[in-house]
Amino acid sequence: MTSDAAAETGGGILLDLMQIGALEPLSTTSGPARVGCFETLDLASVHVVVAFEDEALRAELMPCFAHLAVSPHRGDAHLVVQREGDRIGIAHRDGDMDWVAPPEAVPLLKIKMTEVVFDHTHYIMLHAALLGRGGRCLLLLGDAGAGKSTLATALESAGFALLSDDIVLLSHSGEVSALPFPVTLKEGSWSLLDHRRAEIEGAGQHLRPDALHVRYLGLSGEAGWKDVGWVLKLDRQQEGPASVSELSLADTFSALLGAAWSGDETMSPEVFEAMAGCLHGARYGRLTYSDLPRALIEVSRFCEKG
Repeated sequence: MTSDAAAETGGGILLDLMQIGALEPLSTTSGPARVGCFETLDLASVHVVVAFEDEALRAELMPCFAHLAVSPHRGDAHLVVQREGDRIGIAHRDGDMDWVAPPEAVPLLKIKMTEVVFDHTHYIMLHAALLGRGGRCLLLLGDAGAGKSTLATALESAGFALLSDDIVLLSHSGEVSALPFPVTLKEGSWSLLDHRRAEIEGAGQHLRPDALHVRYLGLSGEAGWKDVGWVLKLDRQQEGPASVSELSLADTFSALLGAAWSGDETMSPEVFEAMAGCLHGARYGRLTYSDLPRALIEVSRFCEKG
């Protein structure tokens, strides 16, 4: 490389570093980070810069999050991704490095990015699935194992747009928007979603910290702030017919509160007002189901009535 070319390349790197707010060396508690390339991701207006040791690591971890990538931008936070032998390490800037086997790296990166949003968002976060239909949203609430991701993905075949299966942002005026991470499908759901079969079979397998094998798929809807039209609390059973029963406002509010995280140890009056605004004008019910195709029929009927 000529000296002029080197100076031009060096200037470009310096400009990129200034744009992402990383002019000071990136380090972890283990020492200075080895940075060969980086990506800037937009997580619902929270910008995180992910610094990779080399292009191979970026190619290995980024495909699941490529839809979040934007042009170099000053980061609200930085993550460092390194390789050491047969392990991959991920850390927050100036934080401790967590080392995992390669199949565990993508789930760990998602966890780290979620932590960034927790620390920087001004919105209330809900552990819920979000779907769009006719300009309004369907909010699915439920405990772990209730089948939110599987049902939300299956509802695409019933005319719903999948916006998020995991984290939903709630504004203080009561509108909702998605944190558009890829949908996470556990192994038991792979054979149930015929409309996504080719995509599921072509997706890589990953191992979550809870020892579950998952695959990540793209979303089918556009992000944006919308009113909630319907709220369903999921009650998954081992057997029995699917049905939607009435859920009181108090029980719906309790379910919403149980799914919420606002960064405060106690919920402020503003959080309660936001939840009240979210439920205002919405229909809410409890979906009891064991059979996925029948559940799709019941959910569609529920949303057609209001």
